[in-house]
Amino acid sequence: MAGKWVGFGKDFDVNTGPWELRLRDRSTGRASIERYSTTPQ
Repeated sequence: MAGKWVGFGKDFDVNTGPWELRLRDRSTGRASIERYSTTPQ
């Protein structure tokens, strides 16, 4: 799934950008959750 986000900046300027949602793993087990539970860089 992919799309584009739209939002407002501090000075009321319009910001846009792409986004993408990918299925990485169907598992919902504890090991899978811990593997992908990281802070964004």
